[in-house]
Amino acid sequence: MNKKLKDNLEKKIRVIPNFPKKGIQFQDITSITDSKQLFTEVVNEISKYCKKNKFTKVAGIEARGFIFGSAVAYKLGLPFIPIRKKGKLPGKVVKQKYKLEYGMDEIQVHKHSITSKDKVLIVDDLIATGGTAKAAAKLISKIGVKKIEFFMIIDLWNLEGSKKISKSYQIRSLMKAEG
Repeated sequence: MNKKLKDNLEKKIRVIPNFPKKGIQFQDITSITDSKQLFTEVVNEISKYCKKNKFTKVAGIEARGFIFGSAVAYKLGLPFIPIRKKGKLPGKVVKQKYKLEYGMDEIQVHKHSITSKDKVLIVDDLIATGGTAKAAAKLISKIGVKKIEFFMIIDLWNLEGSKKISKSYQIRSLMKAEG
C-alpha cells in the first residue's frame, strides 16, 4: 500500500468524537472529498488495485461507497453497481437481509446488473463491524459471482469487521483508525 497516502490520510481525516452518538469516533471522509489532490490520490490508488486484479465491475455500498466506487468505475471505464437500501431500486432486484445492532435492514442490487462471470470489487468508505460488508458479499454471491473483494478507505480495526470479512474475502484499506 501507498505509505505516503496512508500518512496523508491519517493527518487530514477529521475525527469527530461522540458523533452521531456518545462513544463513536466519527471518521469524516469529506476531509478527502474536500481536497482535489487527496480525493484524486485515493481514487487513483483504488483504481490501480482494481486494474491490476482485473475486476470487471465496481460496486459501492450506499451511500459513501458511491462516492469512491463510481469515481473508480468512471476512471477505469467499468460499470458501477450501486448496492442500495431496500426500496430504492425499481424493477427486479436481488435482496439480502442482515442484522444491525438495533434491528434488521436490507440491501439490494438490480438483478441484471451483475453476471456470474463478473469479478466484483466492493468499495466503501470504511469498515466497522462488517455487517453491511458481509451482507453485500452475500448479496453479490447470490448471483453466482466467484470473485468478490473489498476495498475500504478506513479500517476501524478495533471493531473487528475486517477480521471477520478476511476469513472469506480479500479486503484492503488505505488506513487503520480506532472507531
